[in-house]
Amino acid sequence: MSEPMSRKPTAPDESARRSGMPTVAIWFSIIALVLCILLALPYLALRSPVALLFFPLAVGTGIAGIILGVRARRSAARGGWALICSVVALLISSVMTIVFIVGMISATSINKVELRGQGPEGMSASMSHDAGDRTETWPAEGWAEFNTKESWAELTLEAPDDAQSETVNCQIIWNGEVVVDETSDNGTVTCRYDAG
Repeated sequence: MSEPMSRKPTAPDESARRSGMPTVAIWFSIIALVLCILLALPYLALRSPVALLFFPLAVGTGIAGIILGVRARRSAARGGWALICSVVALLISSVMTIVFIVGMISATSINKVELRGQGPEGMSASMSHDAGDRTETWPAEGWAEFNTKESWAELTLEAPDDAQSETVNCQIIWNGEVVVDETSDNGTVTCRYDAG
C-alpha cells in the first residue's frame, strides 16, 4: 500500500496580501485623522505651538495615507508608501493624544491656594505647605498665593507685641472656595486645611 503523497503548503495569495497593506494603511490614516479632529479644539484653545507644528503634518500624512492606500488597492500595488504615511500620521496623533492626557491629569491634580489675613499692621505671617515653611511680615490685609499638588496648607498670624488684644482673621481659599475662616481676639490665629 503506497503512502498518500504529501502536499506542500500553499503560499498565501499574493493579491490578498497586496490588498491587505493598503487597507491597513487606510484604517491607520482614518484613526489618525479622527484623533486630530478630537484634539484640534483643545490644542487650538490653548494656542499651543504644537498645534501649528504637528497638526498639519499629522493631517497631511493621514490624507496622503488614504489617497495612496486607495490608489494601491485599485492598482493591486503593495502600498508601502501608503503604510509609511499612515504610520507617521498615527504616531504623531498618538503622541499628541498622550501629551494631552498627561497634561489634563497633571492640571487637574494641581490645587490653587490663596492665604488671606486681616489684622493690625505689621503682623507676622507663618505659612506652611508642600513647598516648605516661611515667615514674613504682613500688612493689615495680606495675602499669598501658590499652587500645590498636596492637600494641605497652614497659616498662622501673630499681631505685633503692642497689638496683642486686637482681632486677627485668617482664611484659606482652596481652588476658589473658602475652606477655613478663623478669627481670634487675642492677637494670634491659625488656619489649617487638610483635605487628605
